Amino acid sequence: MKFPHLFLSNLPKEQKEFLNLLELTAKVHGETKNPMGKENVPIWDEDFFHVKKSETWKSLSAEARNSILVSLSQKILQEAYFIECAGMAYAGKMNLAAKNKEEREFYCFVGEEEAKHLRMVESLANFSTSLESIPSFSLLIGEIIQEAQRTSHLLLIQILLEGWGLNYYKTLAKTAKDENVAKTFKNIVKDEIRHHSAGVILFTNHKNGMSDKEVDEFMGYFERISFMVKVGPYSICEEVFRQFENPSVEQLKQFLIETNAVVVTSGKMELLGQLIAKSLPDEVLERVKAKGYLTPMSLEEMTSALSQSIPGIFELAPNR
Repeated sequence: MKFPHLFLSNLPKEQKEFLNLLELTAKVHGETKNPMGKENVPIWDEDFFHVKKSETWKSLSAEARNSILVSLSQKILQEAYFIECAGMAYAGKMNLAAKNKEEREFYCFVGEEEAKHLRMVESLANFSTSLESIPSFSLLIGEIIQEAQRTSHLLLIQILLEGWGLNYYKTLAKTAKDENVAKTFKNIVKDEIRHHSAGVILFTNHKNGMSDKEVDEFMGYFERISFMVKVGPYSICEEVFRQFENPSVEQLKQFLIETNAVVVTSGKMELLGQLIAKSLPDEVLERVKAKGYLTPMSLEEMTSALSQSIPGIFELAPNR
């Protein structure tokens, strides 16, 4: 594992004494668990994934559609789980990098809240927490936490990604078909609002601007985040086209049209721009725009990027 200090394996169950102390400590700190009502039932439906009107989607059997929705729901929970794992590590790193008592105090509270979030998501169960199945977006967050400097931490983690998470988790809570899942994300959002606000305040108080090295580091990571957003509905395309034998790139393009993928993704890119525009120095923001990092992909570009990015589905027949 590339980031062993961020995504750790579980303690063996034989270590009962420590595990008992952990459970006791969690209860002392007001742990909340909200197990899902039913397993193997989709938590987010066709409307959430924008597939309800798609003819490609309708051509699949009811069983296949249900299986895909269950799998996608599990992937959402899985990603949330690993992001909260990274959040605990982030709080610890920012604690050590704190410039005063108040910052350290704040990040101690953040660490406690991230631990609560992790256990809340984990209690939902029914998804893989194997270190071999960490989503690529979570891995990128882990890389930023472990390798980037304080300026990138504030800009990318607390301002950009916490802000992104706020909007995303609100949507997850609003659209979840399981009451306890909705409750979990609503509770997490209450804490993340403060985390995001603190990032904005601390970066605003960063009086010396950004050095060339800080700008270059930020630009490198932001380019990768931007691509992960602008490439479009990767997971749903992967799940759907694994159901077809030798699907063509034209079929993928048609599916993107049917699901309004370009418009939906353009909205996400707009949010990305809004989140960084309120804190990023003007000259850096202009560089971001000039590089095209906030420019959505066209239908042709998205089709090409997805067909090349999803492994083992379209690569054998790129010209069909």
